[in-house]
This record gives sequence, C-alpha cells and structure tokens, in this order.
Amino acid sequence: MDSWGFNTVGNWSEPRLWDAGKKAYQVNLGGWGMREGYLGMPDVYGEEFPLLADREAAAQCAPRKDDPWLLGYFIANEPPWPGREVFLVDVILGGRPSALQREARAFLAAGDTPERRREFVYRAFERFLEVTMAAIRRHDPNHLILGLRFGGARLPVEMLRACRGFDVFSLNVYAVQPDLKSLDEIQRVTGRPIVIGEFHFGVPGRGLAAGLVQVRDLAERGTAYRYYVEQAAAHPAVIGTTWFQWIDQPCTGRMDGENYNIGVVDVTDRPYPDLVDAMRETHRRLPAVHAGTLAPFATRPRAQ
Repeated sequence: MDSWGFNTVGNWSEPRLWDAGKKAYQVNLGGWGMREGYLGMPDVYGEEFPLLADREAAAQCAPRKDDPWLLGYFIANEPPWPGREVFLVDVILGGRPSALQREARAFLAAGDTPERRREFVYRAFERFLEVTMAAIRRHDPNHLILGLRFGGARLPVEMLRACRGFDVFSLNVYAVQPDLKSLDEIQRVTGRPIVIGEFHFGVPGRGLAAGLVQVRDLAERGTAYRYYVEQAAAHPAVIGTTWFQWIDQPCTGRMDGENYNIGVVDVTDRPYPDLVDAMRETHRRLPAVHAGTLAPFATRPRAQ
C-alpha cells in the first residue's frame, strides 16, 4: 500500500489491519435496529431506541476511542429508502405495530399526501441521526462521524439538510466519474467535505463478471481509475475516494453471489500491473490536483 500510494485502509477491511498501527482506517458501524426496521428505518420513536443506540455505540466505538490511527465512523451503508419515501410509509403503515407506526398515523391524520409522507420520513430520519450521533460522541468524542455512505450521487435536499451534523458527508458513486453538479449541491447544502466510499471498474473474464461499471479491457481500468480519481480530487470539497475492492471476488460468488473482476490483485495475490501503475501515478499527483496547481487527468475511459 505504501509503494502504490495508498494512505488509508478502506471500509469492510480485515479488522486485524486496523490494529496493525501502520495505516489510517475507517470503521463501518452496524446495528441501530436497522435490520429489524422498515427498509432500514428503525423504530426511532420507540422507548428502546436510545438505549439500543447507546449499547451499539458502547460496544463498537468505546474500545477505539483512543486509537490515533482511526479516522472515524460510518454510521451505516446505503440505506435502501432514500428516493422511496412514499413507499417507506406504506411499509410502516402495513407493518407490525410500533411507536414509529403510531407516529406516522397521527401525523398523516391531518392529511396523507406524498409531500406530508416525505416530511414525516425526514422527521424520523433526523431523529435517527440525533440519537445515533449523540451516542457515538458520548462513547468516542475523539473521532469523526463520516456519514452514511449513501448509494448514488443524487439525493433529496431534505436528506442533505438533515446531514449537516456529520463531520464528513460520504456516498458511494459507481460511474465513469462523480457528477460534479451533485457534489456542488452536497457541499452547498451540508457545508461538509465529501468522501466517496466506493467505486470500481471491472472487466469480464477469468470466470468473473465485470462489476458495476465495465471498461474495455484490463489496461483501460488504469485509464478509468486515473480519470475518476483525479476528476474527483479536483473538486474542492472531495477529500478522498476509496476503491472497492482490494482482491477479486471468488468466481463462485461471495455471500450474495457477486463475483466481480474488480481487484487490485487477483485471488492468487498477483497485482494487475496496468491498474497499479495508474494508481501509483495518480496518487503522486493528487496533492497538486486538489490544490488546483495541476490539471486533472482528462482522458475519458471506454466504459459502459
């Protein structure tokens, strides 16, 4: 990682790397009742929710509060409901009895419209953030809250307003390049720096699928990496991008069947030289690109 210019251990990595004391790292938190909730929305109005949040933060954050190698925490990863707020209310109203359901019915008694449903969802989301962030800061006041790693670049403005309490806004963007207008909007509304938590480029072959963004061949992965990362780094709010992932996925598939050819190395630990050479060159240039003293790499890759 040092010789290739990587300065941070990415999300989802082996926890033993966190404790090596050699590289900065990030932790993705779990729990908060999201799995038992409605499309990832916990029962935020239930009496148990603050107690649950406190237990989760105590278990996951308190042991790392004095670690100088830790950058901070992602609260969660890609909640599935943004952009589906009206449907989320359907799920809440049709689900099991809960305090969240009672609150929804009471709120919508004054009028059940798409606009009011959205308003209710974002009130609940603000409650979720208020409780979880307070718990994290209570058990670890020393590290950053890095956001929720939203999926996709275009997010409702209500979502962005609710996220002003983060230290860093994070999102995963699988595309040829991040949408610069969306990054402008995130920066304008939240006032926060931005981390892109996941992106990749793949090629079908070796019994593997291409991944979420496909390029022409292995050599073109290097071109795609340079274009994506340097175009992102040229934006004044972007402070980091994270490639997903270090090693190719198994040809028989991981737990959900994904079997993408997206590694920096293959399953026998052999590096992909075109990608590694491109990474090394771009990482060398990034401080000047971000400072605006060097133009970002401008060759757009052949991708689909």
